[in-house]
Amino acid sequence: MATTTALSSSMGQAIELLESLNTLLIAERTALKERDTANIQTVLEQKTSLLKQLEENATARSQLLVSNGFDGDETGMNNYLASLPANAASLNQQWQLLKDQLQACKEANQINGAIVHRSKSQIETLLNILRGQSGQQKIYDDAGKSSAVGGGHSLAKA
Repeated sequence: MATTTALSSSMGQAIELLESLNTLLIAERTALKERDTANIQTVLEQKTSLLKQLEENATARSQLLVSNGFDGDETGMNNYLASLPANAASLNQQWQLLKDQLQACKEANQINGAIVHRSKSQIETLLNILRGQSGQQKIYDDAGKSSAVGGGHSLAKA
């Protein structure tokens, strides 16, 4: 029963952290759209702190499962929950809520990643125009970065 209480507490904390992370991801999306670099930096620092707390929380939850003979991953949690009596439904509900919150954060992060990618492409296009490389073909190097092939004419020199 102590394990169940500890897991419930850990999951409750993780759910709160994930809700905070989701709120930050929404704030980040707004800052990215507005290209508010100061706010992006602030959000990044807060996200880093939250992610560290989430990692510590997941590690503690994993260790609880392992100390009770279960794998320290999602399968182990599912097996642990399946081993509980039927009156432990609230723990199952908490676990499902945690997974739902995690999925919401993943989706928000993917949206933000797409915004970053689109902004990067726009900036690269503008820089290429300024460099006189707007009509050139692109190739990709080993790191997956694109570069123009052939010479171009600069619009200006410093």
